[in-house]
Amino acid sequence: MHNEATWTWILLGFEFVGISGMWLVGARKWWGWGMVLCGSAPWLVYAIVFNKPGFIAMSCIWITTHSRNMIVWRKNAQQPPATAGMMDTVSPAGTLVFSPSR
Repeated sequence: MHNEATWTWILLGFEFVGISGMWLVGARKWWGWGMVLCGSAPWLVYAIVFNKPGFIAMSCIWITTHSRNMIVWRKNAQQPPATAGMMDTVSPAGTLVFSPSR
């Protein structure tokens, strides 16, 4: 599998995985970042196999960024919203008031 032309098709396939992941990130799904990460990993393998130091550096930066985003988004997805347990009411003056739910 050391044929660079074959690798271009493999990388294209993984780009579809990454693009699908970005679509899910746009839909506020934290695990979309995992798909983006999976789409980035083959670039690192390609860079190592074909001795492309610039691609190695680029891949490491992207993998670090995608990993960080996945961790942060997952942590935020597990936390309840700040207004959980509060009911929206409107005061007579027309301003929105949050009050504890019963």
